[in-house]
Amino acid sequence: MLKDRAGSSTGKHTASLRRLAKAIKGEIIVPGDQRYDSMRRVWNHDIDLRPAAIAVCMSDEDVIRSVEFARTENLIPAVRSGGHSFAGHGVCNGGIVINLSSRKRSQLDVPACHIRLEPGIRAGELDQMVQAFGLAVPLGSCPMVGVAGFALGGGAGSLTTKYGFACDSITRARVVTADCTILEASDVENRELFWALRGGGGNFGIVVSLDFQLTAISVVLAGHLTYPISESGKVLRFIDEYVEAIPDDLYIVVSVLPRPGERMIDVGVVWTGQPTDGYHVLRPLREFLKPITDSIRLKSYLEEQQSGSDSPGDGDWASYRRAGHIPSLLSGASEVIVQHAAAGPTESCGISMIYWHGKWCSGEFDNSFAFRRVGFEYWVHSYWQDPSDREKSYLWVNRFHEALQPYTSGAVYVNDLGNESRERVRQAYDGKYKKLTVIKRRYDPTNFFRLNQNIEPET
Repeated sequence: MLKDRAGSSTGKHTASLRRLAKAIKGEIIVPGDQRYDSMRRVWNHDIDLRPAAIAVCMSDEDVIRSVEFARTENLIPAVRSGGHSFAGHGVCNGGIVINLSSRKRSQLDVPACHIRLEPGIRAGELDQMVQAFGLAVPLGSCPMVGVAGFALGGGAGSLTTKYGFACDSITRARVVTADCTILEASDVENRELFWALRGGGGNFGIVVSLDFQLTAISVVLAGHLTYPISESGKVLRFIDEYVEAIPDDLYIVVSVLPRPGERMIDVGVVWTGQPTDGYHVLRPLREFLKPITDSIRLKSYLEEQQSGSDSPGDGDWASYRRAGHIPSLLSGASEVIVQHAAAGPTESCGISMIYWHGKWCSGEFDNSFAFRRVGFEYWVHSYWQDPSDREKSYLWVNRFHEALQPYTSGAVYVNDLGNESRERVRQAYDGKYKKLTVIKRRYDPTNFFRLNQNIEPET
């Protein structure tokens, strides 16, 4: 039974929602339901929106019926699988959330190194499934991120420099389009749509299953070196020179992060090649300056993946970030980083920088993902739980980001974007944006799917 609070945006749609509830295998959750507040929340608790309804979809037919409802009732749809979008695109005010998080079926073909996933599966769940057979998809290390949304926006992780982005491993997608058609997209079917989906995110429809080619990996040499924040200048200067000659087997991320009562600079590494070669390549990094800690050791890839998180601790966190790309830290960027990072307004703020290199991060590939830049992807980030920290967190992040602009290329990774300008979305897609607008016009001419890093249809 549907119950909603008096005066909510659900009231005028109640009769239609009742019909939708009878038509789907899943369920409809509206304001007044005891689950509503928990179901509407997304990972970033700075986002606090109230949809008219949440459609929990259990099948492709449920998704089609929900899209039909949204079109008929003129409601904006928000599509949610993992709910981890920094911009909070998995929820909306007054519209309908098409929630795919309960769809977790998978088909794993170990001999073919292939898996088919529904969109509710999260990165940690995928890692546990495929690592039982020594296989992986190149994903990031936060276990709570939804695989589908992350991969459709590119999907970067410690395997990327050697094996590519997650979108490069997608071999097929099943999509519900804005006109309620189900399409299969691959190298042989709907090739234009397949090109656009791999990087273009949810702009072209609701992806209800994804196929991935898997990579064989089971053991890595990985860990962290930490230094006092007073050594940031030395560390950043050394890193900038060190990374110029590193092999594709090495993934490296440099962050300014909090520890209880102090701040530090953290250098994380993952080596995916032969361990003996890794020890040799990492030796200069481990010895140029004595670290506070050195935790680099051989471990399973699954253990390394499970160590990641996008939150600084337990509980609910609000977050704000700005991101970009710095070709070189020695351009003057390192001085800006040292100055601003040490002055963070709370313990739970900092800057993280991944050094991208190798063919997957510099060449042209046959999909719409455009952030293939050698250099440092960075994001300035702040987290808070006390609402009084919000204003100063925004101010610090924006000032830090602005100070870095003279040293950036203008490029940005689309999965790093928050709710920013149209121009920033264009920058994320670079020279591929025009083609994407043409494809958008073909599959979603009214821009029905617009709660995303939006690609507007060509006019």
